Amino acid sequence: MPRTAALVLFCLAALVAFPVSAAITDVPSGGTVFIGEQGLNIAAANVTAGSQIARFGGGGNVQTDAPSDLVTVSDPTSFYVSPTQFGSAAGAWYTFPGRQLAFIVKDPSLQLRVINGRTGREIGTGAISGDPLGFRIETNLDAMAQRPGVAGAPITIHVRDPTGAEFTSLVNGGVTTSLVNIPVNASVYETGPIWATDTSQYRAGSYEVWADCNANGMKDNYNQVGKTTTRSQTGTSIQVGGTSGPSITGVATPTVTATGTAAATVTAVTTTVNATSVGTIVPTATGTAVASATATAATTAPATTRSPGFAATTLVLAGIAALGLALFRRR
Repeated sequence: MPRTAALVLFCLAALVAFPVSAAITDVPSGGTVFIGEQGLNIAAANVTAGSQIARFGGGGNVQTDAPSDLVTVSDPTSFYVSPTQFGSAAGAWYTFPGRQLAFIVKDPSLQLRVINGRTGREIGTGAISGDPLGFRIETNLDAMAQRPGVAGAPITIHVRDPTGAEFTSLVNGGVTTSLVNIPVNASVYETGPIWATDTSQYRAGSYEVWADCNANGMKDNYNQVGKTTTRSQTGTSIQVGGTSGPSITGVATPTVTATGTAAATVTAVTTTVNATSVGTIVPTATGTAVASATATAATTAPATTRSPGFAATTLVLAGIAALGLALFRRR
């Protein structure tokens, strides 16, 4: 066999034995792409270099209506869903003039919630010390899981401690869970309890928490809160730790009313206690307030009240009685 033919057969055999793996950039025909993604391969949708894709107005006939938008594709193996070009043109795009569905453009959405593993509810006013925490990701980016060989949209959760150090993983019950590029394959994705609020492992203080997705450079190109990131200018923070053990507190400030006439207000993160009362307010180690009102007992007996002239009247009556007695004895 000639050497050239043998080399060709070897290469074909290698391709069969080691097929080219799919990437998150490979979009199937009719698949979903997101505003901000770049470097996408849309060739599977029968889009060729120099050809056009079209969008049609809603409620019309794709096969007969004129396109409302037309875009020329220079390289279908490196396609950019530009926010400038597609930011107001989400929806189905078709080959043109073939009028076959090429892909669907969506505006990404991303939300992150911190969940109390004991109650299954979102952290709001606080959690009991020692409760494990988890995260709930709500997104439409899970559509990336429909691409060949893709487990899910790579979403990273960021947890930054009071010193500014950022964790790439969290520990709960001796199990370590990575926070980097979590493959999210559902519109509501739960991590389960992965963060033990144990001050022996995590210092007390305020932690900043957010999530983002930079698949195919989408966050770099389209850095929008609620779309490719959940981090706002103020950030989302939770309070971890305290003098009485780990605790998670939210924005709300609980008010404690003491027994009796005293009332105390105790903040969730400080030891300042404000009271308006006659008595004393004693803060306990757990942040609650105990009020003990001091009553003043009466120690002086009430005075006796007499009518005016009472003493003089008494002396006159005594004199008359004595005179009568003396006259009686003379008889």
